[in-house]
Formats: sequence, C-alpha cells, structure tokens
Amino acid sequence: MKPVKAGGNVEAALSLRNRFLFALGSGILFALLLGISGLAQKLDLALYDSAARVGASRSTTLMLSARKDKRPSAGSVELVYVDQYSLTWVEKNLGYSWPWPREIYGIMASFLAGAKAQSYDILFTEASPYGPEDDRRCAEAMDKAGNVVVAEALDPSGRERLAPLPLKRTRYGSVKGLVDRDGVLRRYRPFSESGMGQGSSLGLAALESGGDAPDLASLPKELYLEFRGKSPSFPARNAAEIISAALGGSGGLSPRDFSGKYIFIGFSAPGLLDRQAVPTDQAMPGAEIHATFAADSLDSTLARALSPVAVDLIALIFILAAVAVSVLVGKPAPLAAAAFFFVLAPTGLSWVFLAQGLVAPVGAGLGGGIFAYVTGIVLSYVAEGRKRAFLRRSFSQYLSPTVIDQLVRNPNRLSLGGEERVMTLFFSDVRGFSSISESMSPDRLAEFMNLYLSTITQAILDEGGTVDKYIGDAVVAFWNAPLEQPDHAARAVRAALACGPAIEAAKEAFTALGAGLPFTRIGLHTGKAAVGNMGSPSRFNYTALGDVVNTASRLEEANKVVGGSVLVSSATVEACAGPLDPVGDRAASGRLEFRRLGRVIVDGRKGPVEVWEPRNAGGTFSSVLPWEGEKSCLIKTRPADGVQL
Repeated sequence: MKPVKAGGNVEAALSLRNRFLFALGSGILFALLLGISGLAQKLDLALYDSAARVGASRSTTLMLSARKDKRPSAGSVELVYVDQYSLTWVEKNLGYSWPWPREIYGIMASFLAGAKAQSYDILFTEASPYGPEDDRRCAEAMDKAGNVVVAEALDPSGRERLAPLPLKRTRYGSVKGLVDRDGVLRRYRPFSESGMGQGSSLGLAALESGGDAPDLASLPKELYLEFRGKSPSFPARNAAEIISAALGGSGGLSPRDFSGKYIFIGFSAPGLLDRQAVPTDQAMPGAEIHATFAADSLDSTLARALSPVAVDLIALIFILAAVAVSVLVGKPAPLAAAAFFFVLAPTGLSWVFLAQGLVAPVGAGLGGGIFAYVTGIVLSYVAEGRKRAFLRRSFSQYLSPTVIDQLVRNPNRLSLGGEERVMTLFFSDVRGFSSISESMSPDRLAEFMNLYLSTITQAILDEGGTVDKYIGDAVVAFWNAPLEQPDHAARAVRAALACGPAIEAAKEAFTALGAGLPFTRIGLHTGKAAVGNMGSPSRFNYTALGDVVNTASRLEEANKVVGGSVLVSSATVEACAGPLDPVGDRAASGRLEFRRLGRVIVDGRKGPVEVWEPRNAGGTFSSVLPWEGEKSCLIKTRPADGVQL
C-alpha cells in the first residue's frame, strides 16, 4: 500500500514548494512596489552615502599614512577659497569691499600661471562695477596665464554665453550640479548640453587644459564621485595668501609652489552662498566638488552605475537567497544570524561595489529580500504550527503525551507511510462480553465500555505504547512505533501485567454500573510488521500490518483453551530476556519473570507457537499447568467482537 499523506488543502497550500513560491513572489512584488513608490531610491541613496562615508574615512586614513603618495592625485589638486578672512583682509589692506574688482582675479591668475590649470568656480555674468577697463585687465592676465578655466554662464535661451570678460585663450566649464531629490549631490556630469552644443564641466575642462583629460568616448553621461571627506578634503589656502604673495607681501608663497598642480578657486565664505550638500559634508563649496571630479579622474576612482539588468539580477539572487533560508532553515539561531546577514549584506555589497568603481542600487532587492524573508518565516511558522497541531490531533487518541511531545519536537522521526519494523503487538479481549452486553441497557453499556477501554488504554500509554484501534471490546496496541523503543517487548509485558490491577483498582466504578469486574485476556507477540499511516486521503489510520498482528490476536484467543489471562510468545520472551535455553522453562529480565507453558496450534500459523506466562518479579503465576506436546487452539473468531487479521 502506498503511504497516505494527510493534512488537507491547507497543509497542501503550505507545502515547502508553495511556501517557497509564495515568499518569492511576494518579495519580487514588494521590490517592484518599492521601485514604483520611490522608496527604493531613498534606500539606495542612504546605502550609497554610508558607503561613501566609509570610503572617505579609508581615503583619509591613506592620505595620513606613509602611503599617501600612492594616489596619482596626491599633491596634484589644491583649493583656493575666497573665505571670510580673505574678504576682511582685502577690505582692510586694499580698501575694496565685496564684490572685488576683477583685476584682483587677474593678479591671482598671473601668480598661478605655473599651475597645470587654474579653474574659477566664479560666474562673471555682468560687467565689472569698476568699469570696462577692470574687465579688460582681468581678461588680459587670464589669457596671458594660458591655463585658466572659468565658470560658464548662459542666457535663458541657452544659446549664448554671458561673457563680459573679453577672454580669448581661456576655457569655459559648466558648473551645473546634478542634485538628487533629497538635495544631496552625488553624481557629476562631465559634459554639458546646451543650445551651443556639448561642452565640458569645470572639472573636465581643467583636465583638458592640463593635458590629463580621460578618454572622452568612454565617459558616461553621469558618474558618481568618490568624496574624500569633509571640506576641505584637499590642501586649501585662502585667496588672501595668494593676493598678498602676488603683491610682494611676506608669507613665503611663490608661483613654484603651484607648479604642475590643478588649482580650483571658489567661494567658501557663508555669505557668498556657494555650498552644496554631498554625502560626506552638508555644505561643501562648489569648487571642491569640481576638484573632487578632477582628483577622481586622475585616480581612476570615478564610479559608474551598474546596468539595470545587473541590478535586477542582484535583486533576484538576494530575494532567492532570503526565501531559501527562511523556508529551509527551521532553527531560531540560524534564522536570527541570517536576518542580520540579509540586513547588513546590501550595505557591505554597496561598499564592495563602490570600492571597485561601481554603484549598485540594491534598495529594491534589500526591501524585497527582507519582505520575502519575513514572509517565508511566517509561512514556515504557520506550516510548522499546523504540522504540530496535525501530529497532536492525529496521535492524541492512541499515543501517550510524552511520545507526542517527542514527535512534535522531532517530526522527522515519524514516517508517514509504511515502513518495516520489529514490534511487539498487544491484543486484548473481554471474556464473556456478549453476556455482559446483553445484560445492560445501551447507555449503561456505553459507560461500561468507556470505563473499561480507558483503563486498558491508560495502562498501555503509561508504558509508552501506541493504541492502534478498538474493535468492540478488543484493544490492539503496539510498541516501537512511531518512536523507536529498544525495550519495546518489556514495555508491552509490563502493560499487560498492569491491566489486571488497573481493573481491580476501578472496582467501585464498575460496581456502580451494576457490572462485575471484566476479565481481560491478552496476547503478546514480537516480530516484523509494516507500520504507518494507511488508508485513503479522506480517512486513514496509523496502524500495523503483518503476521505479528495476527499471531498476537491468536494468542489472546488461546487463553480460552489454556485458561490463562496473559500469553506471550517465545519471540517476546527472547526480546525481553535474550536467547532462551531450548530445554529451560524459566526466564527473567529485570523485574519480569516468565514461565514456559508449552506449544499451541493457532489459526493462520503453519507451525506451533511456543507460549509463556509472564509475571512481575516476586509475584505469582496462574494455576495453569505446563503441558507436553502441542495443544490445539483453533477457535473461530466471532464477528461481533473480533476481526480476522
């Protein structure tokens, strides 16, 4: 017979396969919802910022170490800031308030002529208030320096450049920032698109001026910057130092100090309003952002976004892994450890990718994976709860609570279906049950049977037995299934010996029903049987099948001829006491003793069966005398209270 799997539609819906598919589908759906709602992007930005800050911390450590010169940009990029000190110094020493005359920038340009490039993140969109001559002198100085890049400003149409400075040999660079929805700048556009065509950003124009421009054909439209930390993240000076040195003041600076470097000049004074939030700083001066691009390009640390296909594949793998762990792992400790992994893994993955120059938006995958993980755990918990409830419900009628608890804790020890085991079978019947039933009303008979069967059943369960079925007044039970019990034979014998005293202890209850004490005949046999859940999908029973069951039934019947109450086969005695002496008539095992009675011929067996009578150590045997030869016990089973097995 094929094993019967029980549990119904709910259990089928919560099968391992269905749980896996449902959790996977819910994770993918949740990831899509995160992407559509924009929450995934917020999570991506947060993960990128954390990775950027870790990378900045690492970069700072390297810059402070003995290996700081390993980076190509080390010492090649510097900042000059128009800060509050510079504003005060110029006003005090040169008598100019803000805005400064353009000629001051020309003086700075002449002093920095030895640099690879000097880039001004300053928009010269209107004519100088000091007159056109001021603009001319500034332009002449910048053109003469030959390495100047200035911020480009276009009119509203985007087709004309606002250029009051009459520059001829000076490059222009776009200073438009690419700011995300949260107001933070993370990405950089090397090129600008306008009505004038494609132009370069201020950072790229500086590299082009200095001869270090990257392969323009390989540059994507957007790149992620690797910020070095809080401002100033590069060596920085104030404009006052440059102006003072250029005008012959003391301070020790000379044009040689800037030879071969990329210098970025911009505003850092709070009142000049040229600051932008970046992952590592809430208010980084704009010039420093362009300097970061130049340094990243020199160091080849500009990061690119992974392709959408690669991002989707990573998300799917992450969700699949989360589902697999949540559905297949059942123990709390590994699940808790895995939860930490699935929460921290995306962050670590972002760091790893960023270190390799790649940005992986994993927010959707992270959210979908965590949702799928929780879904899988919940489904597994529900399935496990239903499985435990199913086990308790299925076995509560015929297993002891102790055995049920073990099965619930270790359900794998139960084989749903048939398996072969060596077992000890118990078969009992009531002597003269037909007469008893005829003397009672139906309701009183029901009370009698409930009391009797409860008494016998309790004796069986106390020894860890499994009640197979009730057949009228007969009780069928067995040991060594569903859990293995090495002492199954001894347990069965002790249970059989306990039935008589248990019925005697219930004497008052039987008397109250108007019935005498029932006399129980019991047969025990040990051998191989097929045991498991057997039946149909709608109705099944955990039962044992085989000759061992039939023989136990025949030994119970043999009591009618022999005149005893408990007969056990030699196989059961051997299972208790070990190999028997062929000529011996006594055996003992612990607190059990056995007396050989003789051989009986029973229905359904080709050969005779050797039967023994058990007793508890120190007890007494019955008055049944042993016999020689073979005693016939061929008794036809009564359909009313028995079954042909």
